[in-house]
Amino acid sequence: MIGRRIAAVVLLGAVGLLGSVVLAPGIACACSCIALAPESVVERASAVVVGTPVAVEESGTRARYTVDVARSYKQAVPERITVSSPSTSAACGLSPELNVERVIVLAGPLEDTNPEAAPDADWHTTLCQNLGATEEILAHAGEPIAPTAADADDPGGLSAGARAGIVAGAVGGLLVLAAAGWLLVRRFR
Repeated sequence: MIGRRIAAVVLLGAVGLLGSVVLAPGIACACSCIALAPESVVERASAVVVGTPVAVEESGTRARYTVDVARSYKQAVPERITVSSPSTSAACGLSPELNVERVIVLAGPLEDTNPEAAPDADWHTTLCQNLGATEEILAHAGEPIAPTAADADDPGGLSAGARAGIVAGAVGGLLVLAAAGWLLVRRFR
């Protein structure tokens, strides 16, 4: 009788141990990227720049890099841009070394991708977008384009998305005022 109880306990223990191994959650995986062919990287990118990250501001799970652009590919960009990325490589964030020139593959402008990701940055990028041989990426990117001069009328350094929002708000406000004026004039006639 005692032998059966011991056998039952051993059997239950073995089943429990086996079950915990089989049913245990997997190891938490961090960023997982698949390296694409250089031509695919360039095709998917909004722009490719060669530039120097000169400053970083981290806020929660996001990092915002200020990048001085030496040249760009696919489209012209300003000589200084801001690039948003997750703040850690575990979250697929690009963590470029400051004051070292490098190739950066960009998505965006940000209003074209995910404006909620970092509304205070012009562009967005991730570690996954920046895998691969930079020389091969540049070879498929086309002719280099000189950066556009900084906007002298924009000393505040507002991003293109912020400027568009201000203009849209001003136009909307004028339309509301015009409609209200029209209704008042019509009511008192």
